[in-house]
Amino acid sequence: MLLIFPSGTFYCFTNACGINFWGVHGHDAIWHLAITNVSFQKFPFIAPTYAGQSLYGYNYLFDFFSYLVAKVGFSPIFIYFKLFPVIWFVIFTVLLIVLARKIKDSSLFVGIFLFFNYFAGSFYYLIKLYREGNINDSSTQLPQPVMLMMSNPPYAFSLIFLLLLLVLIKNRRINLKTSLVIGFTVFTIMGLKFYGGAISIFLTGIYLTLAYLLKDLKRYLVSILILGIFTLLSVIFFYNPTQSLKSGSIFGFAPFALVHTITEMPNQFYLQNLTDARYYLVEHGVGPRLIGIEALNLTIFLFFYLGTRFFGFFYIFYLFLKRKLNLFDFSVILTICFSILLSITLVQKAEWWNTIQFFYYAIFLSTIYLARLTYSLITAKKILFKLIAILILVLSIPTSYDMVKFYLATPGATYLPKEELEALEFLKKQPQGVVLTPLYKNEWKNLTNPKPLYAYEDTAYVAAFSNKQEYFANELQLRLTGVAYEKRLEKLRQMDCSILKEVNYVYEIKQLRDEDKIVMKCNPANIKTIYHNKKIIIYTLL
Repeated sequence: MLLIFPSGTFYCFTNACGINFWGVHGHDAIWHLAITNVSFQKFPFIAPTYAGQSLYGYNYLFDFFSYLVAKVGFSPIFIYFKLFPVIWFVIFTVLLIVLARKIKDSSLFVGIFLFFNYFAGSFYYLIKLYREGNINDSSTQLPQPVMLMMSNPPYAFSLIFLLLLLVLIKNRRINLKTSLVIGFTVFTIMGLKFYGGAISIFLTGIYLTLAYLLKDLKRYLVSILILGIFTLLSVIFFYNPTQSLKSGSIFGFAPFALVHTITEMPNQFYLQNLTDARYYLVEHGVGPRLIGIEALNLTIFLFFYLGTRFFGFFYIFYLFLKRKLNLFDFSVILTICFSILLSITLVQKAEWWNTIQFFYYAIFLSTIYLARLTYSLITAKKILFKLIAILILVLSIPTSYDMVKFYLATPGATYLPKEELEALEFLKKQPQGVVLTPLYKNEWKNLTNPKPLYAYEDTAYVAAFSNKQEYFANELQLRLTGVAYEKRLEKLRQMDCSILKEVNYVYEIKQLRDEDKIVMKCNPANIKTIYHNKKIIIYTLL
């Protein structure tokens, strides 16, 4: 809760008073708040940061739930940062316990399983320790499960439904009713997280194939049909593929693009000689040496990204040799392999590395085998095995320790100043319309900390706190959802005065240079100041 509770809360640090945000909440949470407060005002749902555009190509189910709960009277910011995290924690923990008991009905195993799910992280701290002699900020580089869950609530809630699938599969009683539940669960995961949806479809499909294809063909075909129908509905309902694909394919094929970063980047496990040899061999075609180098790259990647979960692979290999893998194990292990395969072979438009989100589910599922390994070592008679188990537990802790330090630091990464909050509260009460906000400039990152939201990153904060659609903001999300925004962006860069004919309000930050203020440049006759304080001016176009 430390990773999410403090954000979205009003604090004063010296003279900087406002709503503070830690970590990625200063961007990602703002985007979700913007969708909750703006997108569902009309149907078809609208894009919060691009006037005239509908919302498509995005998993908005979490935000829609927030919107519905807000109708009861809770504020969306309270729902996002306080209410939903507590609800998630209770349900997630209960389902972890349920699944753990189905795997091994032992309080010790349950405790180990919970421990690894909440505290085990990557091995990036080993790199930091070697290069710098400390582990500071080691939790911010490679994926850390608890940080991912508390900085990405849609992902966190998708794990709840993935756990439900695992419990259903573990029960091994698939009938028509169960198939419908599985289908709806997959539909929900697709609405929460596309990457999780793809993984859950594979997990369910491979289990049904292994369990029923040769034994009960009728049940298999019915179950697969139901799964296919729910999958198709989720794609149409949440992603509108005919519109999303207009800007080109979402994914591209680029084997090992993500894997190579671990040995190519100086701030990671940098191996210059290995990288130089790989580039040389690529020019001369695929051969044994290149295959060996890529196998080593993949091993290093998995070791540092998975952390102690990497040791779970040894237990999988042990179960395979002992022929102790059951249907549940085969389904989960193949799904782990599928998650890794998608992560290391695909790149994504807009943000090429975003396919790492497939890997998040491999991290989660591999916790099962790390917990089973540790339990087996602890319950073994030999003292050496018990010491190895203790070592695994200890090696899992450092990233969580670093996270605590990171999120206890004050002030947060960014904040919404009280003056802007007051201005946006005023704007919220005005009639609906489109708001023109300043185009984000990278030079604002040089402002001293704590940075106001407008200078922190290109975010949707005006939409999030005014409940009004912006003319243009948060370019990253526009790229990810496939919006063709380039012409509008060019108009904004040129400060084209015709823009003022397309908006209803202008939100101006006084601190900006005069040449960055479109009102000052264009001096339109049909404009009126409706609000101002020492930081903000709001105009309306008559």
